[in-house]
Amino acid sequence: MQQKIIKISAILCLGMFIYFIIRANPGELLRLIGRLSPFGLMLLILLRFLFWIIRTVSWRLVLTRCSSDQASFSTLFWAELAGHAMGYFTPSAKLGGDAIRAMMLHPVPKNQALASVVIDKTIELIATILMMSLGLFITLVRIRMPATQRIVFLSLTALMALFIFVFFRKQKKGLFIWILDSLKKLRIKSKYFEQKRERLIETDKIIADFYSNHRRPFLYSFILYISMVMLWVAEMHLSFLFLGMGKITLLKSFLITTLGIVANIVPVIPAGIGVYDLSYLPIFAIFRIPLKFGIAVILLRRLLNLLMAVIGLVPMLRMKSRQPVKGEAAAVPIANLSVKSD
Repeated sequence: MQQKIIKISAILCLGMFIYFIIRANPGELLRLIGRLSPFGLMLLILLRFLFWIIRTVSWRLVLTRCSSDQASFSTLFWAELAGHAMGYFTPSAKLGGDAIRAMMLHPVPKNQALASVVIDKTIELIATILMMSLGLFITLVRIRMPATQRIVFLSLTALMALFIFVFFRKQKKGLFIWILDSLKKLRIKSKYFEQKRERLIETDKIIADFYSNHRRPFLYSFILYISMVMLWVAEMHLSFLFLGMGKITLLKSFLITTLGIVANIVPVIPAGIGVYDLSYLPIFAIFRIPLKFGIAVILLRRLLNLLMAVIGLVPMLRMKSRQPVKGEAAAVPIANLSVKSD
């Protein structure tokens, strides 16, 4: 059943990909690529692959502590890209990607896969919000901006920090059971999820055990996500340079990248179309980036993101049916909370 869900999702995403290509204006994309040297384009693509390798290493650090049934690095890597494809093309944008990730982790039992995904995303959120807060602090100290923009940036940062604090605390006490109990209080009942209560309790125990007994892997994973953000800064900086803006400084690239994380907070539209673009434009204005360079960088990064999403469809379409592993019959459907970089 899960294999059918994945393949149907992949076919739907493929249709969305064709739609995005038409909407993005293929001629404009070709002109954009024409500005880049072959070396510049290949370097940016390699940085994207390195980005996903770092994500995979981080996830593997968590998974090895959550399950004795291990998946290969290549399985994790392709699951990451498949999750990215699902998250990029679906109308919910960020939702559903990690569900696909966990589904593809054969032979890991789904409750253990779910636990690893929740922990991995939590560490990513903590690292992301920390870097976003650092960028905001430097910006507020060094650059004048309208009061409205200050309030918006500070409010979003505070809300995200509050969210991750509550999310982290609930995980240590039992996230999924808290969700079930909260739904029950709201008179929203599901017989299916109630039947899986014991499996959800097991998942909560795995998550709580990781935070209590595996602090070093947590730290290593956190450092990897920090390095991932810095890699994102490097890509932003090189994109400006390759497109002809030689006066851009590394500090500006860092601040634009970290403040641009705000563009990925609202998972409402497929591929973040509009939200992503509009969020970056005032940031470019704050740092006095010429509009033509700003738009070119947005298009280039969207094109690279689209390329990785298309590659992520391959393992979804090629996924073959497998016999369920022991304990998998009672696996829990996965829900996803994610803040992904563009």
